[in-house]
Amino acid sequence: MQSVALQPVTMKTDRTKLVDSPDFQRNSVLQTTNLSVYYGGHCAVDQVSLTFPKQSVTALIGPSGCGKSTFLRSINRMNDDIDQCRTEGEVFYQGVDLHSPYVNLHEIRKQIGMVFQRPVPFAKSIFKNVAAGPMRDGVKDKKELQRIVEDSLKKAALWEEVKDQLHTSALSLSGGQQQRLCIARALAMQPSVLLLDEPASALDPVSTAKIEELISQLKKDYTIVIVTHNMQQAARISDKVAYFYMGRVIEHGTTEQIFTNPRHDQTAHYINGRIG
Repeated sequence: MQSVALQPVTMKTDRTKLVDSPDFQRNSVLQTTNLSVYYGGHCAVDQVSLTFPKQSVTALIGPSGCGKSTFLRSINRMNDDIDQCRTEGEVFYQGVDLHSPYVNLHEIRKQIGMVFQRPVPFAKSIFKNVAAGPMRDGVKDKKELQRIVEDSLKKAALWEEVKDQLHTSALSLSGGQQQRLCIARALAMQPSVLLLDEPASALDPVSTAKIEELISQLKKDYTIVIVTHNMQQAARISDKVAYFYMGRVIEHGTTEQIFTNPRHDQTAHYINGRIG
């Protein structure tokens, strides 16, 4: 049966009720309810319920292997591509159940973009890297493609550095520039949500600072969820923090509350470097 694209929160189709979360918070873009992810018999994410407000940055923190990245990938169903991986619970995007069989997976990944830990530009020109998604979606007009590429590179704070070398290989860029290019590539699809999986962990301090500054600018227009092991980074750029441990969310709150007055001793121990 043919799938349908994602619908605005007030829209329904005649084949399924896409808006079926009665407690969906209207000021939120994303919401997970009792979300669990299993690799075979191993539970990597255990009944996680979180909401993500519009135009904000939520940092997911916790020790390695605690389920942060698995949870992040489950939001836009990247885990669907992993053998023996199954998901239980619910993920809602603007009130739409993303696990509905009638939701178009390509549309999910357009509207909920993802950038990975290590930049992976295509072995093509800078221009073709950014234009690849729109071209795949049927945009053929050269002027429109040029507009999209320029706009996306500007939003990714890369335009001034590459505007005179758009047709050179993206592989010639520095690591930090490649990561911003990957962000521009995601922005070219006009998402409303960006998922960032440790986007600065492989970068030098100068490039990391540029990525952090970029994130602070992007949250004016996008909802951002970032996985980070850097506590200082989480404190600098996020509005909310969720602390993960062994697949569960131990604590979720504002950045100020988590870092200055955590409710759980386990959170305090992690923030202070006693565990993890």
